Amino acid sequence: MSFQSKVRDRDVFKDSYGRIFTVLGYIQPPDRILSILKYVPDPSGRWASGGISYQRVFWGGVDSVVKGAEELPPEYLITDSHFGTVLVEPPREAVSEYFKPEHRLKEILSEGPRDILEERVHHLTNSLHDNLGISIDRLGVAGSILWRGHNPDFSDINMNIYGLSSTKVLREHLAQLQEVDSRLKLRKISDWANAMSRVQTRIPLLSDRDLQMIFSRRNAVCVDGQCVGITPVLYPDEAPIKYSTERYITLDKRPITILATITDSKYSLFHPSLYVIEPVMHDSCEGGMIDRLMVYDGAFGGLFHEGDEIEVSGTLQRVEYNGEVTGYQLMIGTKEGFGKEFIRPVNQFHRNYQ
Repeated sequence: MSFQSKVRDRDVFKDSYGRIFTVLGYIQPPDRILSILKYVPDPSGRWASGGISYQRVFWGGVDSVVKGAEELPPEYLITDSHFGTVLVEPPREAVSEYFKPEHRLKEILSEGPRDILEERVHHLTNSLHDNLGISIDRLGVAGSILWRGHNPDFSDINMNIYGLSSTKVLREHLAQLQEVDSRLKLRKISDWANAMSRVQTRIPLLSDRDLQMIFSRRNAVCVDGQCVGITPVLYPDEAPIKYSTERYITLDKRPITILATITDSKYSLFHPSLYVIEPVMHDSCEGGMIDRLMVYDGAFGGLFHEGDEIEVSGTLQRVEYNGEVTGYQLMIGTKEGFGKEFIRPVNQFHRNYQ
C-alpha cells in the first residue's frame, strides 16, 4: 500500500494478518519498519475495531517486546546491521493499513468527538493551541484511539507532539495550563505509583527512593482527572542519527556500571533518548572512552539534564562509521540486559530532589 516513505516514532500500522504495530524510534531502515507488536486479533480481546476484537500483547519493557516477537513469522525478525542485533522489522510491503496520528486528530476536531475520551482529546488540543500557541498541525492522537480500538471504560489517552520547537514550548510552559484551564491539572507524584511499581518490577535494582527521584521530574497533564501521555516525536529531518550512518558492536553482553555527568540532553525527550556525557574511561573500552548513552527503555527518557550526576548500567558498544571507530556508548534497554540496565541520579539530582 502507499504511505509516507519516512515513518515516524509512534505511528501505527496493521499488517495483512490484522496484527497492529507501533513504530519504534526515529532510526528507521528504508525497506522495513522497526516496531513493536502491540495488539493481535483475538475473539476474547478487550479492544475492538471494525467488528474485530484484539488482545494487547505489549505492556512495556523489553520482556514484553520479546514475548510479542515470538508470535511473529521469521521474516519479520531481522538481524539489523545498524544495531547489530535481532529486531522486529516487518517489511514495508506487509503493511495493509497505516495510521497517522495528526490525521486522526483532525478527524476528531472536524467531525466532533464520539465519546468522552475523544472529547478530552478535543479539549486538550484546543487548550494547547489557545493557551500555549502550539499549532494543531504539530499534534496527533496516538494509542488505541488512533486506530479506533479504544474503549471509554478502560482505555488510556495518548497524544504526540511533533518537532523540536513545539516540544520545547510544551516542556517549558506545560505547568501554565492548570492556571488558565480549570479542567486541566498537572499529574502529582502520587499519581505515578502504578508506573513506579511496574518499573521496579522490571528493574529490582532501583529502590523506592530512586524511583521517587526519577518520577519527580516527569511532567504530565490530566483532563478531568484522567492523565494524558504526550510523547515528543521528531520529524524525520530532525533526527540526530540516520539509519546506517552508524553501526553498533556490542563488546560485552553483560551490563557495566559507570558514574557519569550529563553534558547535553537536547535529544533526551525523543526515542531513542540520547544523553551526551563527559567521557568516562573503562577497562573494556579498548583504550577509548564512553561519551554517549542511547536509551530505548522509556522509563529513563527526558528525565536527566545537563550537569546531572548519574549512575548508569548499560551494555557497552563500540560505535563505528564506515569501519572507523567514532566512539563508545552504553545502550540501555537491551534484551540481554533486561532487569539490569538503568539510570539513576546521584549527588546534584539528589540535592535538587530534597
